[in-house]
Amino acid sequence: MKKANPNYPIKVLDKTFSILDILLQHGSTIHMTEIAEKLGFYPSTVHRILDTLKHWGYVEQDSHTQKYQLGLKALELGMAKLHQMDLVREATPYLKELVNQCNETVHLGVLEEGEVLYLAKEESSQTIRMISYVGKRAPLHCTALGKVLLAHLSTEERKKTLGEKVLPRLTENTITDKGELEKELSKVREQGFALDREENEKNVRCIAAPIRNHQRRVIAALSISSPTFRLDKNVQNNLKEAIIETSEKISKRLGYNGNCKK
Repeated sequence: MKKANPNYPIKVLDKTFSILDILLQHGSTIHMTEIAEKLGFYPSTVHRILDTLKHWGYVEQDSHTQKYQLGLKALELGMAKLHQMDLVREATPYLKELVNQCNETVHLGVLEEGEVLYLAKEESSQTIRMISYVGKRAPLHCTALGKVLLAHLSTEERKKTLGEKVLPRLTENTITDKGELEKELSKVREQGFALDREENEKNVRCIAAPIRNHQRRVIAALSISSPTFRLDKNVQNNLKEAIIETSEKISKRLGYNGNCKK
């Protein structure tokens, strides 16, 4: 979803945050000239901004490659925001409990600018795990978390969120037709959980359930992810019960009084 333009834009701040966004999305070190090319800025402008950000600790520069990446101050800022959020604080003990129960990776996600944003993750002790991290974003249409979040939007909100964009095919199982996706979302609302059947990543399956607040509104989703070979029908049924039970516990902790299946 496109962000609204600020009422009183400050050009240098716009450029600064554009550079930080590039560093965030890139996920690894990147050269100053590449940043300048991506954004269409003068290299001298990018250099001055990066130098200031480096001074404040928001970016770091590798002394050998001269490439840049986000600094620890950026992490500190993000973690400070997470600690302010009641959702993460209240949900974390239940995430840990769920991992202990099923020994699979558990994620907490919210809808953010037309994508799933991972707010929290608890790792299993299994040798083969999912590659993900807090702050990572994922598509809505092909993840269990995303399906839950989409399913509980109003029709108008869902159309606005999906917009005119094409649903990209990430695996052979990805749903790319919006009509078919609507049928899937209707099923999610009816059954109280969503499945990712290797739709986002091959050989990985997920199951997710909604988390509601005191206003009965779905504000997040909770998921369990597992390699396909560990997820037969019996295991999936057990995980379905566990994820729904845990999502209801978190919802009640947030003031919800009802049944998350409906």
